[in-house]
Amino acid sequence: MSRPARRRQRRSRTRPSRGRGITPTAPPEPPPGPSPGRIALGALLWLVGSVAYFLLFAVRETTARAWVDGARLLTGGHSAGMAVAGWLTIFAVFGLIWAVVLLRKRVHRAWLYTLGVAAAALSPTAVALFPLEGYRIVHLISGPGGSAFVHGMRWAAPAGFIPALVVPFALLKDSPPRRTAALAGLFVVFTLIAAPLTA
Repeated sequence: MSRPARRRQRRSRTRPSRGRGITPTAPPEPPPGPSPGRIALGALLWLVGSVAYFLLFAVRETTARAWVDGARLLTGGHSAGMAVAGWLTIFAVFGLIWAVVLLRKRVHRAWLYTLGVAAAALSPTAVALFPLEGYRIVHLISGPGGSAFVHGMRWAAPAGFIPALVVPFALLKDSPPRRTAALAGLFVVFTLIAAPLTA
């Protein structure tokens, strides 16, 4: 090997390599948190909603009587119509809750909030009207079709509870098993048909 070649070889060994190194990048900035104004607005809405909800519970007997009177006005006090109205009174709360749970990833949040508010607003009336043991609701449903209204509510209670067996499957998977969902749906429809027929 010639001297110039040896010199070039020595220089290449001692000279630091100028390879293309990876330039360090700054870590991504964390997403900004909610602004103080948004937090204050959320707290105000929560406070107003809580007060309104407790006020609904305070006057639930008044709202319940108005609810029954409205159902009687629409159905003419007929037993079949009042039974369906009673069924819808109870099942509507359950149905709205199931809708929020099942649609939570498929619809906009505004719709979920609307469904949740509707369920919360209806629940005091439903609780006041539900024929619990030891709680007399005769003065709330007195009039034509009152017993049929209660009969429909009793049919609606299992119709709202049975879908709870389907919801856990829906939470674990994208959609509940078709057979289980179909059976739950058929049971709900069965109670809706049975309520006016047996009133």
